[in-house]
Amino acid sequence: MRYAVFSDIHSNLEGLQAVLEEADRLGVDALLCCGDVIGYSADPVACVDLVRERGVRCIRGNHERGLADLDDRHLPNMNPLALEALRFTYETLPESYREWLVSLPDKLQVDGSFFAFHGSPSDPDEYIFDSFEAAYAFKSLTMEYPPPANLLCCIGHTHVCAAYAFDTESRRVEETAVRDGDRFAIKPGAHYMFNVGSCGQYRGGTPAATFAVLDLDEMYVEFRFLPYDLASTQRKILAAGLPSLLARRLSVGQ
Repeated sequence: MRYAVFSDIHSNLEGLQAVLEEADRLGVDALLCCGDVIGYSADPVACVDLVRERGVRCIRGNHERGLADLDDRHLPNMNPLALEALRFTYETLPESYREWLVSLPDKLQVDGSFFAFHGSPSDPDEYIFDSFEAAYAFKSLTMEYPPPANLLCCIGHTHVCAAYAFDTESRRVEETAVRDGDRFAIKPGAHYMFNVGSCGQYRGGTPAATFAVLDLDEMYVEFRFLPYDLASTQRKILAAGLPSLLARRLSVGQ
């Protein structure tokens, strides 16, 4: 079974289309999103339509939970830029679309083989930026979730690709930076956590849409960094009246 795993679409239709086109070219068997279908960019309706049309299995991210907060007249725990974009998203989405996004699960055990989380296995809003934070996440993954699916999980939230491996004998976490085309073997006896980055607002210093191919037949994960029609995404953000910084940051991958 081969999965295309992506995250943090953030209403970027062009980034999502680039990922889905590459997934189709590779002939994957299933599509999975680790949360944040919406937020930041100008195409929330089109992105929701596309993930539902393509049968993408999705979980909630903090932006979907932010929609629930707004429904309950609570202020989401977000920075002002994210909050302004979320209010735009809330006003743009039909109620039925908001209901679908809010109804998504916060985590998912995928076909009994691995888990999908938005942030940490211990807290969906917790960021994992380094091996120290990953160590606490692995503790939650190994102790709170059932085997064999707890041997591997895919996450997002930071918008930066990364690979973490936990050796149960040495109790050490190995962190590896990720570049386009990098392939990681999944070896017996270790636990793995792969951050698939973002197909809508990558923050690793390059203007790309990222995702990972998880092959459970050959037991590897391979990362892809894709170009997309960045200029179109930026024009739409500005035309929608969203903050210009949301358009500018895409050019530098921040």
